[in-house]
Amino acid sequence: MKTRGMRHQIAALQRMHGRDAYALFMEQGTGKTWTLLADAEQLYARGEIDGMLVIAPNGVHTNWVLREIPTHMTGAIVARAWRSGASKRHLRHLEALFAPREEGSPVPLRVLAMNIDAVITKAGQAFAERFLRATRAMIVVDESSRIKNPSSERTRALMRLRSLAEVARIASGTPVTQSPIDVFAQMEFLESGLLGTTSYRAFVAEYAELLDPSSHMMLALARKNPRAAHAQIFARGPDGAPKWRNLEKLQRLLEPHSFRVLKRECLDLPEKIFKTITFELDAAQQKAYTRMQEDLRIELPDHTELAVSQLGAIVKLQQITSGFVNTRDGAMAVSQENPRLRALLDLLEDNPGPVIVWARFREELDAIARALVDARVSAVQYHGGVNARDREAAVDAFQSNQARVFLGQPQSGGIGLTLTAAETVIYYSNDFNLETRLQSEDRAHRIGTRRNVVYIDIAAEGTIDEKIASVLQRKQRLAAKVLGDAPEREPAIIRPHRTQKGRLSHG
Repeated sequence: MKTRGMRHQIAALQRMHGRDAYALFMEQGTGKTWTLLADAEQLYARGEIDGMLVIAPNGVHTNWVLREIPTHMTGAIVARAWRSGASKRHLRHLEALFAPREEGSPVPLRVLAMNIDAVITKAGQAFAERFLRATRAMIVVDESSRIKNPSSERTRALMRLRSLAEVARIASGTPVTQSPIDVFAQMEFLESGLLGTTSYRAFVAEYAELLDPSSHMMLALARKNPRAAHAQIFARGPDGAPKWRNLEKLQRLLEPHSFRVLKRECLDLPEKIFKTITFELDAAQQKAYTRMQEDLRIELPDHTELAVSQLGAIVKLQQITSGFVNTRDGAMAVSQENPRLRALLDLLEDNPGPVIVWARFREELDAIARALVDARVSAVQYHGGVNARDREAAVDAFQSNQARVFLGQPQSGGIGLTLTAAETVIYYSNDFNLETRLQSEDRAHRIGTRRNVVYIDIAAEGTIDEKIASVLQRKQRLAAKVLGDAPEREPAIIRPHRTQKGRLSHG
């Protein structure tokens, strides 16, 4: 590996050594990806694998190929990320995974990263199977809580793929998001029977207190619907929560097959941990984005065209990546879908603690706020449209854990506030201002911070988002050089944005 592991990562590697099936239940921000890559590199060096299939949430899968592998791994590696509905050009790009090697040259480690929902498509499933049959592979499910439902289509699809792999790994900081029974399908994916039974029904009966079939409620249900006589219905306590049992036994069963570490236990972790999650524009966004880039024009939903200046186009391009564009008549949608918002909601699911979400545009804040209400996620807002009294109340509610999400604009909320309750800070969007970026970062990282903070940027692939990230990194390196500062962090490896001739450059 190009980079050195931390003590807890080395401990995890040692625990995995010689195991065909293993779970990394490492809390978000403790370096699961590095550990999995180091594991794959060791297995490859010992001749046990020559392939690696990574199944991850959308956007995370490309991060493996674009950033994590180039940053950490050494040796002969061919890594590719699957794209749904890929063009012929991209499919040819993927064929490098199957290219015959020249005589005398080493067999490379071939890595295929796929969005977890791609495996339920006919094309995605077929390509994954082809890859696994062509290699001796390790299959990895990143954020494995996505397969906690044993009857879901994605879980069944991954079970089929697991049978074609030599080695299996799952990784999640939050393997239990709803209840203890969440772990069954995840561990069953690794190896059938690891938790003492291959029956989900038997597993539920072992660890959940169920209503007796002869109880009044069960008999009443059976009279209404005979099938209900065989249903497993949880008994509930006075607070309405399901009752669980034998959890110490479950912990003992999990322990030999999993490694668990929390951020607060990792004394050698850096104080700030940075990640970038990417997403692809949908077809409508891509069309609007390309038109704005090439012609400095956009077609609105009512078929009228709006011409903008080159300077104004930079702002419009960023708005398009968030699914809207501002006009004199207000915000107009450019797409029915919003992949950026979906990426945010997925991140909130994967990062269950208190979260700060910074966004550049008020229209973004409004869309996020509506989505959080629909998702029943408690949130407060802090921006120019909120009066002073409510702003103070928002800070107090977040700091006292009455609200899970603090939603704001860095320009108004990024300076002078103490938001040390946050475990995660998500940048839904950025601008080119380094001061507001660094100031907003430090709202959660100051005197009173008790834990490491994970900073996550959401970026649309191949767009101005990546240019903004590159410019901010360049400004920070320049400032550090002028002031003689030691670098606080290694900058994220961002794929360079190449501007085609005749197109608008974001620089």
